[in-house]
Amino acid sequence: MTGRACWAVAGLVVLALTLGSCTQGTTGEPEGAAGTGTSAVGVPAGGVHVQGARFVAGDDAAIRLRGFNHSGAEYACVAGWGVFDAPGSTTIAPDVVAAMAGWRGADAVRIPLNEQCWLGINGVRPAFGGAAYQTAIADLVAKLNAHGLLAILDLHLSAPGGELSPNPQQMPDRDHSVEFWRQVAQRFGTNPSVLFDLFNEPAPFGEADSDRAWRCWRDGGCLLTSVNTGATYVAAGMNELISTIRSTGARNVVLAGGINWAETLTMWLAFKPTDPLRNLAAAFHAYSFNTDCASPDCYRTVLAPLTTRVPLLVGEVGPDLTVGYDQAHAHCEPSDIGMTGFDAELFDWMDRTGVSYTAWTWNAWPSCWALIRDWTGTPTSRWGAFLVQRLARSPY
Repeated sequence: MTGRACWAVAGLVVLALTLGSCTQGTTGEPEGAAGTGTSAVGVPAGGVHVQGARFVAGDDAAIRLRGFNHSGAEYACVAGWGVFDAPGSTTIAPDVVAAMAGWRGADAVRIPLNEQCWLGINGVRPAFGGAAYQTAIADLVAKLNAHGLLAILDLHLSAPGGELSPNPQQMPDRDHSVEFWRQVAQRFGTNPSVLFDLFNEPAPFGEADSDRAWRCWRDGGCLLTSVNTGATYVAAGMNELISTIRSTGARNVVLAGGINWAETLTMWLAFKPTDPLRNLAAAFHAYSFNTDCASPDCYRTVLAPLTTRVPLLVGEVGPDLTVGYDQAHAHCEPSDIGMTGFDAELFDWMDRTGVSYTAWTWNAWPSCWALIRDWTGTPTSRWGAFLVQRLARSPY
């Protein structure tokens, strides 16, 4: 979710600290549209890799990643009440994963992670961090793969030094993020059905599109201010993270999101990170309140040229909101979803061009972001129903 002003995950952490799991209740909306059922899509033999500007299966057939995020593992552990924001909290039940797979046309689930929880440091409870956290994530990945779903592991929350990580940072840190990816790569490096999203929403210096920000993004070594404590830390760049992953022998696809909260990709190719395996893709986040890229003109002039050189995953897609960023920041109600044309234009473009996407988010929350109203996978009447229909009708 967008880190602009650190609102999305941070707000959930505050809620979790005071109320417990966000799963206590549903949207209260009427039952959503039909369209779920046994998925016709499965994990391709040999997993996924990059070939030129395409994602391809083990047999080099072009494939398209489509699905959704499942939020929770980035904040529940920091809040101290679980690993996942789902029934059971420390594991995802088989019937929940089966319900995910029941969304016909979905073949990928993006899982936001927390580096402090993975590493078991800075006061994270042992029941929800370290070995317990790693085992829970590995169990979810195995269940997703067994149900025909690819897993995209995303470094979503991080923090330098002895900090906890309730708020999204501008960039990964050399203190912990490098070790996080070394361990994740060692754990999943033999599974080509797992993709690595290097950092959720880079925003070095808070600058929208400067050479300085792009150099920091690619090369690291820049000094940034922690959102949590105001302390200065050294950022790790995309090249450093990729090099760390490859040093373990892992060959998984790696994804590098643009700057300005992953919505600016104008100089992505000019500052393209180096992957010796050329198994690299770009990532973009699309919300109706994006300030840089939220229109067909941007899709045509910025994103389309990129897709001729490298695969593109729209790792987060939000609903078609009738309210702006400030109101969505405060609290986004299901009734704030309307028909401004944002989602229709975006999904039409993605379907025409074959761009991959994972929508935000397959959680039963009482908010506009929820794709489901219960853990059997019933779509919410607006956002969930829209995605179900698009998944079912989209080409390949």
